[in-house]
Amino acid sequence: MGFEKLVLRPGTGPVPVKGQKVTVHCTGYGKDRDLSKKFWSTKDPGQQPFSFNIGLGQVIKGWDEGVMSMKIGEVARIKCSPDYAYGASGFAAWGIQPNSELEFEIEVLSASAQ
Repeated sequence: MGFEKLVLRPGTGPVPVKGQKVTVHCTGYGKDRDLSKKFWSTKDPGQQPFSFNIGLGQVIKGWDEGVMSMKIGEVARIKCSPDYAYGASGFAAWGIQPNSELEFEIEVLSASAQ
């Protein structure tokens, strides 16, 4: 299936490329199959922006492909079908049921060489 993206604020920087280290702010929704319920956020107390090397399978497929379609500075909502999220396994520690659709609000803060 894949992902759908809704741009909330356009970015002004370049689009990240495979292998770059990308840093994002993110809030995830879909706890207990309810897209209004937050399960995690880098903006919660004690949390910080999240970094990963894009396009290398270090994160769910919806993030890899979704963030590679975003510009630096962009804020978007990315809705992921189960196969682009945690699939049949789910992620019990965060209350994500198997085969759940998830939605993320992501802000791309930076992208740099590894």
